[in-house]
Amino acid sequence: MRSHFVVLALAVWGVTGLGGCALSHRTADRLSEWIPRMHGSSASTGPVSQTVVKTRNLLLTLRIEPFPVLLSQARQVEAWISLKNRSKRFVQLEFPTTQRFEVSLRDERGAVVALWSEDQAFEPVPGVVGINPGEQVQYKAALSTRDLLPGHRYMLSVVFPSREALKADLVFTPQK
Repeated sequence: MRSHFVVLALAVWGVTGLGGCALSHRTADRLSEWIPRMHGSSASTGPVSQTVVKTRNLLLTLRIEPFPVLLSQARQVEAWISLKNRSKRFVQLEFPTTQRFEVSLRDERGAVVALWSEDQAFEPVPGVVGINPGEQVQYKAALSTRDLLPGHRYMLSVVFPSREALKADLVFTPQK
């Protein structure tokens, strides 16, 4: 079974660095000049197997398994999330709670069909994730397929709390 990859590299606007120094608006404006460039996208009519957007610091990868999603065989889909530090400096991500990411599944109208955090417990304790240069952190989230309909389009989304710039979307159509 082949996997479907969406790879998004995102500049880290607003991510605090060592010592808790947030990026200034002036720095963010300068970083906006590093407009992401699309590589490896295809004009074919089939699903895109990989999309790469390159920017400065982090590479966010969102992958769904199994792919294609066959509702007769899969009771859940797994979202595989990876954050890789592409820079030469340590990256520090600060979080307001023990929740590190949120994964949602939305239908064609934008209504939430499944939310990963619904059956998770989080503590109101701030936390930090540090990523050394060239290293990555990985997460997995499982979502139920019980409310999915074959032939309808759905959007799987991942976002990191208080880091709205760190997000990725993956559109797929489950089959019977």
